[in-house]
Amino acid sequence: MTFAGDDAELARQARELLETIAAGPRFAGSSSEAKARAICAELLRANGFSVIESPIEFSEFTGKYAVPILSLLLAAVSLRTNHVYYHHGGALSALTFFAFTVALIVYAGRWLGGRGTTAIPWMRSRSANLVATRGEPSVWLVAHIDTKSQTLPMLARIIAIVLSALLTILLAALLLAVVAGAVSAISIAAIVAKALALALLPLIFCFTGDRSPGAADNASGLITILLAAKALQSRANIGVIVTTGEELALVGARAFVRTQTARGIAINCDTIDDNGRFRCMIRGGSGVAVARMLSASERLGFDVQVTSILPGILADSIAFSDAGWDSLTLSHGNIATLARVHTPRDTRERLHGTGIAKATRLIAATVEELS
Repeated sequence: MTFAGDDAELARQARELLETIAAGPRFAGSSSEAKARAICAELLRANGFSVIESPIEFSEFTGKYAVPILSLLLAAVSLRTNHVYYHHGGALSALTFFAFTVALIVYAGRWLGGRGTTAIPWMRSRSANLVATRGEPSVWLVAHIDTKSQTLPMLARIIAIVLSALLTILLAALLLAVVAGAVSAISIAAIVAKALALALLPLIFCFTGDRSPGAADNASGLITILLAAKALQSRANIGVIVTTGEELALVGARAFVRTQTARGIAINCDTIDDNGRFRCMIRGGSGVAVARMLSASERLGFDVQVTSILPGILADSIAFSDAGWDSLTLSHGNIATLARVHTPRDTRERLHGTGIAKATRLIAATVEELS
């Protein structure tokens, strides 16, 4: 494996690409996204890849409105649970109502985030994945190109989702305790139900826009895999997927895996800041890809923490893992990174490319380990 230069040179190349790719917002299906995708295609062809655009059609409804609608429903259910207890049969009726309706909301969320992205007839849009191959790929490098802004930055969204999930579990546990006779008072459960409704308020008003240039999320991850692909010029059987619609419930990644009869290894790169630490995020158990990344990180002297994907975060590796692929998402950042992701403050001026340089070397070394 040979690089164009050391970390300083890789950082310089990263900054050059940030100037063009992260010049402005790239909402899925927009002309700005298409222009950035054309830049990626040109770079990949120059590095020996066969490149095609794979068009997809999808609904923007899930990505824009699923979280506010489902949060509103759960808030209404939590408040209605109190009414059921006091007026329609007590704790057992309240627990039954709460458990059943929460299960329905969870099912609706999974459907919206899966089949719903293509099946819903409203708010239809078109875009394309960029699929680049050299040989018959057994390892795929993946990064999304689209961006979005939200009423809440990613950090606030994660906090709201975690708090709401904990309060949902606590409310169910308290109702069960009342039914079992372990506690006699319902007043605490009533307070928790109201607290849950309040905790959901930020998510109810978490609306999607097109105001973030998406330098960290995810021009940084995209540039990382482009530079890694360049560093791996001598390696055959590698693929690169530049996905669209990751910010709209992973529509691009889910569309790609549906077209694949064989399963492989997908190394997704999403949000590479200069500061912070590496996280190798997985869904379910770890596989060969994680083991090889840890081996590569030890060889390079990098500290990589393996964790489950954080609540409230969607990453393309989820779509691959759900389809049975060996998949992971590599990120590099800290709390400050999450505080600016999905906001207009996620600009190229905040990145110097040093994190991208390290991530490039780590991903390239991981592919070497997998070869």
